[in-house]
Amino acid sequence: MDEERDLKILQDLIRLQTVNGNEAQAAHYLQEILRQAGARVEMVEFAPERSGLVAEIGPTTGPVLALAGHLDTVAIGDPASWHHDPFGAEVVNGRIYGRGSVDMKGGLAAMVATMLALAEEADQLKGRLRLLISVDEEVGGQGSLQLTRLGYVHDVDAMIVCEATDDQIQYAHCGSFDYQIDSQGKLAHSSRPQLGANAVMNLVDYINQEVHAFDDHPTSPVLGELVHSVTVFHGGEQLNSIPAKAYLQGNVRTIPECDNQATKERLQAIIDDLNRDPKHQLSLSIVADFMPVVTDPNDPFIGQLQDVVEAVTGQRPTATISHGATDASRYVMDDHQFAVVEYGPGSEDQSHQVDESLDLEDYYQAITVYQKLAHDFLI
Repeated sequence: MDEERDLKILQDLIRLQTVNGNEAQAAHYLQEILRQAGARVEMVEFAPERSGLVAEIGPTTGPVLALAGHLDTVAIGDPASWHHDPFGAEVVNGRIYGRGSVDMKGGLAAMVATMLALAEEADQLKGRLRLLISVDEEVGGQGSLQLTRLGYVHDVDAMIVCEATDDQIQYAHCGSFDYQIDSQGKLAHSSRPQLGANAVMNLVDYINQEVHAFDDHPTSPVLGELVHSVTVFHGGEQLNSIPAKAYLQGNVRTIPECDNQATKERLQAIIDDLNRDPKHQLSLSIVADFMPVVTDPNDPFIGQLQDVVEAVTGQRPTATISHGATDASRYVMDDHQFAVVEYGPGSEDQSHQVDESLDLEDYYQAITVYQKLAHDFLI
C-alpha cells in the first residue's frame, strides 16, 4: 500500500466540489489516474458537467468483481456551522474532514487505490476488476440506472457497494419509493364552499386511506415491515378562498414482498377510488424509485468477504441489513443476478453531517480488505 499516494487521492477528491450536479471534474481526475496505471477507462456522460466512469483491469474472460461508488455528495448546508473547511480535506488527529469524506469519497478513493495496486499484477489476473462510478446517487440514482441500462453489470459475478458500514457487511436494504400526489380542485369563495372543490380536503381524504394502504402486506423475513409515511403537504393560497390546487409527497420503504410496483398499484387504487367522486381529481407521479435489495445471507461471497475482513482486522464482521437505499437498487434491476453487498470505510452516522469526517485507519483498512478480496477472487 502506498499511503502517501492513497491519502492524496482522497484529499484531492474531497477538495473537488461534487455536490449533486457537478461531478465531471472529479470523473476526469480519476480517469487520468486510472489510465496512467494501465486501466481501461470509459467516461459515461450523464449531462453537461456530469459524468460517471467505468474502469477495469484484467482479461476479457473469467469472473468479474465490481466495486461500485458514487461521485456526488449532498450540500454542505450553512458554511458557518462547520469548524473545518468542508472542502479542505484537513487531517486532524488521524481523521480527515470534509463533505463526502464518508459518503462516499473514502470508499471511492479506496476503490481506486485497490485498482492501482492490482494493476501491478494485471498479467496474473484470471478475471476482471471493474470500478463502477456513478453520478446522482444522492438524489435519484439516475447515474447507476444509466450504467445498468448500458450493460455494465450484465456479466458481474459479485459486487461491493463501498458505502460506509461501520465495519459490518450489509447484504440487504429496503427500497425507497418517493411519490407526489397532485390535487386539482375548483376555486370558490370560502363562504360558499359548495361551489368549489377543495383540493386540500381531497388530499386529506387520500391521507385517511393511505394510513391503511398496507395493513395486509406480508412481512419480509429479512427486512421486516414495510414503512410508509406522508412527509410533505402544500395547499391553499388565501385564507378566504377554497383552494384549487394542492399536493403532498410521501415515502415508502419497500420490501421484496411488497415491492415498488406493488406499492404503486396500492397507492393508485386509492386514487382511482377517490376519483370516482367528480370533485376529486388526484394524480400520482413518481419522484424516485429505488428497488429493495436482498442477497442470500448464505451466499458464498458473503462468507468470502467475512473471511477477508477477519484476516485483516482480527474480528469477523456481522452480516446485517440496512434501511437506507443505495445504487445497488439500480444495479439489481439488470436481468443478470449476482451477489451484492455493502462494505466500506467509516461510520454511517457521519454521513451528511456538519464536520463530516473519516478515521484514516478505517480508510487504509478498507483498501487492504478490498485488495485482498480482489486478489483472492481474481488470482
